Amino acid sequence: MVNYTAILYSLAEFNSSLLAGLAYGFCFGPPIIFGWIAGAYIDRYSPKRVLLVAQNFFIFGAFGMLGAMFVQSEPKIWLFLFSSFLIGIGWAFVAPSRLASLGQYVGADKIAQATIIFNLLVMLGFGLAPIIITQVQLSFGWEGVVELSIIMFVVSSALLIKAPNKHKRLSHERLKQEWLDCFEQMKKFPIIAQLLFAAIIGYLMMGPMQVVLPQVAEAQLGLNAQEKGQYLGLIALSLILGGVFAMKFKHYLPIGRAIVVMLFLCGLSIALIGFVSSVWLSCLVLIVGTTLAGIIVSFIVAGLQQFTPVAIRGRVMSIYTIISQVISAMAGVIAGALAQGFSVPVSLYVIATLFVLMTWMLAFKGQHLLKFKRFS
Repeated sequence: MVNYTAILYSLAEFNSSLLAGLAYGFCFGPPIIFGWIAGAYIDRYSPKRVLLVAQNFFIFGAFGMLGAMFVQSEPKIWLFLFSSFLIGIGWAFVAPSRLASLGQYVGADKIAQATIIFNLLVMLGFGLAPIIITQVQLSFGWEGVVELSIIMFVVSSALLIKAPNKHKRLSHERLKQEWLDCFEQMKKFPIIAQLLFAAIIGYLMMGPMQVVLPQVAEAQLGLNAQEKGQYLGLIALSLILGGVFAMKFKHYLPIGRAIVVMLFLCGLSIALIGFVSSVWLSCLVLIVGTTLAGIIVSFIVAGLQQFTPVAIRGRVMSIYTIISQVISAMAGVIAGALAQGFSVPVSLYVIATLFVLMTWMLAFKGQHLLKFKRFS
């Protein structure tokens, strides 16, 4: 809700796509820098402690946004952007610590199932947030939206206070040394690197979907504003469906091979969206492609949980968080530049080609991933 508020409030109050883009960047950009610190701290101090401290950045950022809404002078913009940056810092620590802490609540035999359910809830949150914001904003204004977010963060932190905290404190090393040790341990489990590479491929899809798809809906399919909103809403719905299907199929599919095959199909779906001009066919391709993406992401993060040793789980989950932010943002920038310089279909064809080529590389080099049959 706070991330969407940063974007939607910027557009509504400042009427500036630039400020909305800056707010978006501040909300999602800090993991590129702070994610490395977060991973080391999670393994050093415990994911629960890091999570409880980091959630305060969300609360401080939301209070800053609330304050900006009552300021009428020029500092309003700077306060709002600074608040977005605080939320981004919180995200850098909260995202990996939430994933790393799941092992505190379930046994090793249920960690994959718990991770898939968790990922489904995350996608559900991203799907519901714009709807909740719209309804609350209509009734209570933007102040009501932020106040509700603050209340929810405070309640969630209170619920976590008594949660388990089984953690063996590691000896302190320099940050660089701790990461070098992490990479050395990852060499003993090659499937971790291959799952992370699969995540890089998968998140190539997210950026173009956010940046280019609105142009596809308007220019290529000829949809009006309401129809465009419904078309883009299929992304959230399909990602949620993907999470549900991941729960259903995890016992029946050969996980590693399924990830590779579904990545190929996602690449083809990106190209098809740039090619078709039929609304119903474009909707069908979008639903299939993003549903597969939801399954892939759920399988990847559950696989990382299964194969990552507890001692380096925070750092590995931080790498995953950085990938999810950096790759999607870079792909969005590239797709937007290609759409501006050439055309929307060309941008999607280029991303699709890169997607398929990298998947071929994974298929030929990812032998450990291909041998991954079932979650334990």
